[in-house]
Amino acid sequence: MSKSDGVAKSNFGKKGWGILILAFFSILLMSLIVYDSLNVTVPAFAAQKGWNVAILYIFSTIAAWISVIGAALWGGICSKKTNRFGWVAALLLGAVGCVIWAFAGSPVVYLICLALAMVGGMGFAYIANLNVISNWFPTKKGLVMGWVTIGFPLSATIAVPLVSGLLGAVGLQGVYFVFAGLCVVLALLVGIIVRDYPEQSGAFPDNNKNFDKEQAQKELDAGLEYMKTSPWTGKAMFKAKETKKIVFSLGVMELLALGIMTNYVPRMMQIGFAEEQIIPLLIIAGVVAMFGSYLCGVLDAHVGPKKAIWITYLFGIFSLILNLVGGALKVNGMEKIAFVLIVAAQPFLGVMLGGAANYLVSLTATIWGRYDFPAAYRVLKPLVAIVGALGISICGVLGNTVGYAYAYLFFAVLAVIAVFVTLNINDTYVGRK
Repeated sequence: MSKSDGVAKSNFGKKGWGILILAFFSILLMSLIVYDSLNVTVPAFAAQKGWNVAILYIFSTIAAWISVIGAALWGGICSKKTNRFGWVAALLLGAVGCVIWAFAGSPVVYLICLALAMVGGMGFAYIANLNVISNWFPTKKGLVMGWVTIGFPLSATIAVPLVSGLLGAVGLQGVYFVFAGLCVVLALLVGIIVRDYPEQSGAFPDNNKNFDKEQAQKELDAGLEYMKTSPWTGKAMFKAKETKKIVFSLGVMELLALGIMTNYVPRMMQIGFAEEQIIPLLIIAGVVAMFGSYLCGVLDAHVGPKKAIWITYLFGIFSLILNLVGGALKVNGMEKIAFVLIVAAQPFLGVMLGGAANYLVSLTATIWGRYDFPAAYRVLKPLVAIVGALGISICGVLGNTVGYAYAYLFFAVLAVIAVFVTLNINDTYVGRK
């Protein structure tokens, strides 16, 4: 059996699956609250309050930039306390943000509560939970991320019908009360179930039982001691050549995913699709993305994250091209061909969406390893988030001013550049030997 065969098997163990499922629901909830629900809630806020739609999309980028500060905050909290503590605290902060959001009476308050929700989401969907994933699955992280990041495309699939239904049943305010309640329930489950390391739960890293618990504990103790004097400080990470390449490569992929999905409905309506046609297209992209997330994890396990990243980019570029051509034909009255191309674009989009959130954890762990991962990821994730957050406002502002075709064309050019940057990443292992 090859190494890739071993890491491509989902034998995570009962306790490992418990961690994986909680991480999955954390990602699903965060994406639903601060990203995909915007397809419904932004127009609703604009209509009910008389606010400018473009400004609300810009607020999403500003809030995402503020959440970068949260990434540093959660990184510090998790290192001084525990990842479990940070995970629970972030979920509770997200709940507070949603409650305030329900009462937002001005654009400024809207921005504040959106920022609170995004700061919380940064902790419970990107920092604390993924630190735990890295600790529990040091060599299977690519495959595990393939599973847990199914939460992103699942959110994209269910957000519009779910939030539209909630909006009709309980109103805009009620939508955010529901979100807050889900955050609290998940916080309770995390507090009860999660431990930072599998050894602390009587389990094994990667569910590998080929060594005894005493040996596992000895290795953990040595690793924790090493972390106190790791050479990979924040300064060392900022100076590392690969940091800039990784941030651009994976930041652009996140930029594409966030920009496309938070503006999906307006884009399709702009080129002439009715809402009843758009929802099936969203479902196609979302369902494919759920499978795509797992397949990207398997691809990562077999060829490594670097190759998997640029292969995933090719799917995204092809999707953008099909969408642009289909949109142009639709505007010019060639309805049937346009519809075929738009539908054909959805599976390719789905694969890119499925892989967009997979690779940072895997690539970081591949280069820096289990015990240097927290120090490296604490720097990389905020920087990737800064780049990724631009996607929401770039797509929203360009789409509402000069047209979404220009936004998609810009995204395609960025993706091509990102492929070449990815090919030049040096993924040689530099962590603790």
